[in-house]
Amino acid sequence: MKVLVTGATGLVGSELLKQLQAKGDEVVFLTTAQNKLNAQPNCQGFYWNPQTRQIDPACLAGVEVIIHLAGSSIDGSWSKEGKKMIINSRVEASQTLYQLLSEHPHQVKQIICASAVGIYDTLDDIQTEEEYTPATNFLGKVVQQWEGENRRFENLGIPVAILRIGLVLSRAGGALPHIEQMAKYYLASPLGRGTQYYSWIHLQDLARIFLFVMDNHLQGAFNAVAPNPETNKQFTKQVSRAVGRKMLLPAVPAWVLRLVLGEKAMLVTEGQYISCAKLLKLDFTFHFSILPQALENLYEGGMGYEMMR
Repeated sequence: MKVLVTGATGLVGSELLKQLQAKGDEVVFLTTAQNKLNAQPNCQGFYWNPQTRQIDPACLAGVEVIIHLAGSSIDGSWSKEGKKMIINSRVEASQTLYQLLSEHPHQVKQIICASAVGIYDTLDDIQTEEEYTPATNFLGKVVQQWEGENRRFENLGIPVAILRIGLVLSRAGGALPHIEQMAKYYLASPLGRGTQYYSWIHLQDLARIFLFVMDNHLQGAFNAVAPNPETNKQFTKQVSRAVGRKMLLPAVPAWVLRLVLGEKAMLVTEGQYISCAKLLKLDFTFHFSILPQALENLYEGGMGYEMMR
């Protein structure tokens, strides 16, 4: 099968390309950087610029599935301009793809789009794809608009799957390296009340979910999170243990974090308990279903669990 991937040079995209190639799929990708057209081994890159709606129609040749990951990091600035960039990077990318597919012949039979658990309100109650309280904060508005644009592909007769991704665990990027660095210097501590849930997912399992949805021709929304969310306090404690340290400091009050980070403090002081029961009922098997198991894999051979055994 031939697969087109957007956002292929990012953390998730790089792992996804590796797994797609390992199973024998042909992969092409879109990139906004001319110097990254050959950035991925054994993959052909095509240039696009969603801001100007520029895209090479040749990227569609023979493609049956599009995996759409493109979007700037929410970890960037939350200034007025920063928020605009976070929204536009998602909306404009989807609009550019939609225009391409509506104006050119193609063989695309499925589009699998990245989304985020930020669509869910920050509650401790279990929330599912169908039964949830929509978030009204900035992230909630971003994800609702993002998903709205991606559902438009259905107007072209193309089935759409949406993966609502939780906190991605990888030592190559995302939040984990920052927490790890703090833990190594005994500076990691609970944030805010510490009881807020983090719905996490190991990077390898996340890529496997994309493949599972593709291979089974699924459509609709799916929560791409592991079966066992952890509270912020337990999460921080487990990461500290993984690097051979103890969590010694008391919790940092939420008001202090808001003073330092502003509105963006909600990324660490709030959380959601998200269910992946829908995937489990479809017989998806997680390789890393509990946090200690995921961290042991990530820190295997390092100073962490080896020291603590």
